[in-house]
Amino acid sequence: MTLAIETRGLTKRFTETTGVFDATLQVEAGLIFGFLGPNGAGKTTTIRMLLDYLRPDHGEALIFGMDCRRQARELRHRLGYLPAEFNLYEEMTGEDLLKYLAGYRPEGSLKRAHELAERLNIKLKGKIRQYSKGMKQKVALIQALMHDPDLMILDEPSDGFDPLIQQEFHQILLEARGRGKTIFLSSHILSEVEQICDRVAIIRQGKLLAVERIEDLQARKVRILNLTLDHALDAATLRIPQATLRSQQGLQASFTYAGSARALLSSLAEVPLADFTLEPARLEEIFLSYYEPQQP
Repeated sequence: MTLAIETRGLTKRFTETTGVFDATLQVEAGLIFGFLGPNGAGKTTTIRMLLDYLRPDHGEALIFGMDCRRQARELRHRLGYLPAEFNLYEEMTGEDLLKYLAGYRPEGSLKRAHELAERLNIKLKGKIRQYSKGMKQKVALIQALMHDPDLMILDEPSDGFDPLIQQEFHQILLEARGRGKTIFLSSHILSEVEQICDRVAIIRQGKLLAVERIEDLQARKVRILNLTLDHALDAATLRIPQATLRSQQGLQASFTYAGSARALLSSLAEVPLADFTLEPARLEEIFLSYYEPQQP
């Protein structure tokens, strides 16, 4: 197995509760890997340590077996990076900016930049300061992908994209994976991760909670149980083993359910019920289960 990214006990402490703590992670080459967590969870801090923009207090990080700190310069040509927050040369046109950057990239990069611009439906004329947020996002994405790097590190890449452009962006990433490229994708858009990622890591308060295949997460026996009650009742008083109340409005109540269908049917026999549905949980519900308040 070839590893695109490997971290061993990677730690950057800002306070006792903020930073990244003892992160050990392996990202296999040739995958689209999702890195999930809310704002402040440690996603961007981890990425900055991978890129040697931030030095860890402890531990180490490797990209393609090379030390991210000591061999950062040699790694640069193999990487493409889109930060969550960026600044562009706003007095330049998009065309001029990409031409300028192509001078530092391999031959053919400008041609690929034009191909990406066409697919993402952006005209590169006009000064960048006149561009919308979505247009600037497209230019920043193009500069990260134009040299077809071996590893693409993308921090919230589809922010501001409409659904059609987001679909085209996903196709671009899937094609890159087909060429053996690795994509490390930090995102809070769970539907995006569910559609295109092969594996996912979940980070909470600087600590990695899980690293799993998408299909393994989706196969968890967690379902959404929707009840229509026969008469008004406080759903919180219902005794349904392995069910947790999500919401209630009038006669409608929704639960997460982690038991078997047979056990559920037995439990519902005691409920004043007009109707019910049981559906697989989306990745969103599975992800949020990692963010339930921790017991003291």
